[in-house]
Amino acid sequence: MKQRLLSNIRSIKGVMNCKSTIMRFLLCLNAVVLFSCRPAPVPSKPNIIEFNYAEVTRYGAQYAEQGIESNVYMLDLYTPGLTLNKEGIIEGTGYNLCFSDVFTLSTDTHIQTGVEYTADSTGRADTFLPGQDFDGNINGAYLLEIQDGKVTAITLYDRGAFRICPTGDTTEIHLFYGKMPFNGILYAPLTYKRPL
Repeated sequence: MKQRLLSNIRSIKGVMNCKSTIMRFLLCLNAVVLFSCRPAPVPSKPNIIEFNYAEVTRYGAQYAEQGIESNVYMLDLYTPGLTLNKEGIIEGTGYNLCFSDVFTLSTDTHIQTGVEYTADSTGRADTFLPGQDFDGNINGAYLLEIQDGKVTAITLYDRGAFRICPTGDTTEIHLFYGKMPFNGILYAPLTYKRPL
């Protein structure tokens, strides 16, 4: 009887060992399946982008009819691989950072350096229009990634702040957007022009 009991205990231990091995195998298989199904890592946008051309268009008190007396400017920056054709269409490969509506005091004749412009849709001075997508029409603050003249990615800046800081021969654009600060370095002067 004792022998039979020992034999049963050994077989139970053997079954338990087998179950344990099967459980370990299933856990490993689960881990392999989980890790093989996760999406590939998405390359992050660079934290620093170097621009070589910037246009500033002054629209004046464009929204005066709506009771907004602030001057309105558009700030448009381009990396070295981009050009504008005769029709004003972007060609090439690179990045375009645009702030379509930057609001300044009604007495300002330029976008002020050192001033922190915050995302706000009220049109108050020292603000910019947050990035928005109205059924495919992008405006406000956004970054376009362009490949061979075609937009491949759009980042809307719908909150945060930016500041323009001249530093000797360059101008730095610091954009604070959540926990991801963005720095643009412009290796050219801001070129002011009037709208067409």
